[in-house]
Amino acid sequence: MDDLANLITRAQKGDHEAFGQIYGIFYGRIFRYCKFNTYQEEIAQDICQETFLKAWAKLPLFSQKGGSFQAYLFKIARNLIIDLSRKHKEEQLQKHQEIASAEDLEEKVEKRENIAKVQKALSQLEELDRQIIILNYFEDMTGREVAKIVGIREGNLRVKTHRALKKLKEILQTI
Repeated sequence: MDDLANLITRAQKGDHEAFGQIYGIFYGRIFRYCKFNTYQEEIAQDICQETFLKAWAKLPLFSQKGGSFQAYLFKIARNLIIDLSRKHKEEQLQKHQEIASAEDLEEKVEKRENIAKVQKALSQLEELDRQIIILNYFEDMTGREVAKIVGIREGNLRVKTHRALKKLKEILQTI
C-alpha cells in the first residue's frame, strides 16, 4: 500500500483507485464516528458516504499543510452531522407549527366558549330535561334506553325531548 501523502496527491489528480484506497483506510473510523453521533446505522452509513463524496469533490482544494487528511474527513463528517441535527430540529419545529396551525387557536377558543355556553344552558334546564338531552345527544343512547333510564314511556320521551331542546335553544340565544 502506498503512503497516505502519495495516495492523496494521486487522488487529487483524479486517480479513482488512489481515492478508493483512502476510502478503505478511513471508512471504518468515519463510520464509527457517525454511528456514535447518530445512534442509527443507516443514517451513519449515509453520512459516511456523503463525507467521502464531499471529500472527493473538494479534494483538489485540500492542502496537507492545513492539517491531516483524517482531520479533514472528520470535519466534513462532523459538519454533516450538525446539518442533520439542525434539519431534525427544524422538522420538529415545523411539525409543531403544523399541529398548532391545524388546531387554529381561534377555533380552539371558540369551541371552548361554545362548550361553556352549552354547559351553562344545560345547567338551567330542569333535572329530567337535562338528563334526557345528555343521555340522548352526548351519550348517544337510543330512545328506548333513555326512557328506561329516566323512567318514562318512549312516547312521552319524544315529547319531553322536543320541549327540552326548544328550551335549550331559547336559553342559548340569551347567552
